[in-house]
Amino acid sequence: MSAADGGLSGRRPLCEGCGRPLVACWCACVHHVDNRSALLILQDPGEVGQAKGTAALLARCLSRVELRVGERFRPPRSVEGLVLLYPRTPDHVPAGSPTQGSASITADAASTTLVALDGTWRRSRRLLALNPWLQTLPRLALEAPPPSRYRIRRAHADSQRSTLEACALALAALDDDEGRYAPLWQAMDAFVALQWRLAGNAPPPQA
Repeated sequence: MSAADGGLSGRRPLCEGCGRPLVACWCACVHHVDNRSALLILQDPGEVGQAKGTAALLARCLSRVELRVGERFRPPRSVEGLVLLYPRTPDHVPAGSPTQGSASITADAASTTLVALDGTWRRSRRLLALNPWLQTLPRLALEAPPPSRYRIRRAHADSQRSTLEACALALAALDDDEGRYAPLWQAMDAFVALQWRLAGNAPPPQA
């Protein structure tokens, strides 16, 4: 972590690691994880710069990760091995494949890439609609996830989780290795505690 000079504009110095003002720097929250299944985050432009967003922190923590920003994304040459982290719907049947949930996705973790949509629920649905190739992918849905640790941003439904939480749970399921992803929960708790301190509140109790 190092500071970028604010110059004569009066702007506060920014951290070169996370791009946040130094007082709000979250670089100390990063906990590195060597993930077996790769992660591709497709981020809605509205999430860029969101102080309470978790996708950037997640991308800093993982060794095999790519974060793309936009609304329309060029489909890859092959979608083999891609799994979309998204709730299952009755009308979703991937081309050439039966409807799949977390229990029926058995591809080798090293050749699997989890695709996650980062945005509000409304914007994630829009990303799905604007990118038809995503609709052909087998889906991994989080079934009865544990209580959320993300107590700094309101969800529209009890089942919704932050991007970091949802990906941590999904990657652990794909790799069948919860212990490997334990550092992500440490990163999450540290990030939430930081946001509470910045708001002038006492850190929330640990989950």
